[in-house]
Amino acid sequence: MMDLKINPTPSLNGEITAPSSKSYSHRAFIAASFGDGVSIIKNPLTSGDVAVTIEILKTLGVNIFRESGNSYIVKKGKDFLKPVHEIIDCKNSGTSLRLFSALSLLIEGGLSFTGEFLKRERPIVPLLDALKNLGAEYKFKDKILMIKRGSDICNEIKIRGDISSQFITALLFLCSLIECKDKNLIEIDINTPLTSYPYIEITKDLLKSFGVSLYEKLDEEKKGKYLVTCAQNYRPQSYQVPGDFSSAAFMIAASVLSPEDSHVVINNLDMTNPQGDKRIVEILKDMGANIEINNTLNQIKILGNLNKYVLEGFEIDCHEIPDLFPILSVVGAFAKGKTTLYNAGNLRLKESDRISIMARELNKMGVKIEEKQEELTIYPCREFSETTINHENDHRILMACCIAGLYTNRIHIIRDYEIVNDSYPTFFGDLLKMGAKIDIQ
Repeated sequence: MMDLKINPTPSLNGEITAPSSKSYSHRAFIAASFGDGVSIIKNPLTSGDVAVTIEILKTLGVNIFRESGNSYIVKKGKDFLKPVHEIIDCKNSGTSLRLFSALSLLIEGGLSFTGEFLKRERPIVPLLDALKNLGAEYKFKDKILMIKRGSDICNEIKIRGDISSQFITALLFLCSLIECKDKNLIEIDINTPLTSYPYIEITKDLLKSFGVSLYEKLDEEKKGKYLVTCAQNYRPQSYQVPGDFSSAAFMIAASVLSPEDSHVVINNLDMTNPQGDKRIVEILKDMGANIEINNTLNQIKILGNLNKYVLEGFEIDCHEIPDLFPILSVVGAFAKGKTTLYNAGNLRLKESDRISIMARELNKMGVKIEEKQEELTIYPCREFSETTINHENDHRILMACCIAGLYTNRIHIIRDYEIVNDSYPTFFGDLLKMGAKIDIQ
């Protein structure tokens, strides 16, 4: 493994294209696999966690191959959903494991899973218990999850909404596909407020595109019900995956934090898309950043110079934008006054404990931090220290710390940088294109 050396960078300039949405890519490949015909998925992300999803679909009998450019043909084969005897490695992809744990009820004999996700004991049991209402049986043995449908029951599902939005996404997919003998509608009761609700909106948007209908009734706290018709037909189609605000947030912040005049244009960002992480634009503008939005071109322009456009720290609710937490932690270190990121308790259950790791890594750089169970307060730092960054194989931690390293006037080392492929394969290439001073050692 090679190391990266992050050198002080005075400014960034240039035009880049935001990478494709990881969340939409997962969902698009799965939805296309259940269509009765050929679908074309245009401009998807296919690395990292999405590569895990693609490989699982191939194991389940789906034909997926690259057509031309960055377009992929998806069509289920004659062996689609036939019994699978091998153990499926989901690595550390929470989306893959949670969605396919639910979809395993469609396969005779079910599925068995292993992977880093299960070894880290990331949350999944509430979803598995909810699936019992659809006849699921499951057991863990030697860090292997085995799950199958033991009976054809289709009862109302009750599940917490405050642990992971992926639980709800998994249930919406499954309930729209599963067959029930005595009913054609399944009710999903969300009995605690939904976390990361914009990701549910992404699921709804994607399912609607593939011809799937459902009914949502939530109160102001995001508690309530979903009604989903069973055994729906997924419509094959040509589907364009939108740009990813979660990934683009790192480049937007990098441009805003530059100490000298920067001019960066980012394409492929549609502000009308339901992605919650588009809030990065609103948050940074509220702090004082100079950002212009061109809805006609799906383009964002950033004029950066931290001395001209001073950022004012404030309190930010991270309940619906957990993936923005790492980069907003970095922004707080360069803002005037303290920045508090709150309602962030679920960050401790992601690919890593993002609250404690961001606190630790910024503290190593010299930043004063106050850490609580569900929040982090970051104070402005004027004298940074050099450090070797330990991202603990979390791609968003790595990218956030890299952005911090550009502007601390200190050299920072990052090891095992290939982890960015989980969500943003061209991350370092885009930074270099804009003039970032990064060396591969």
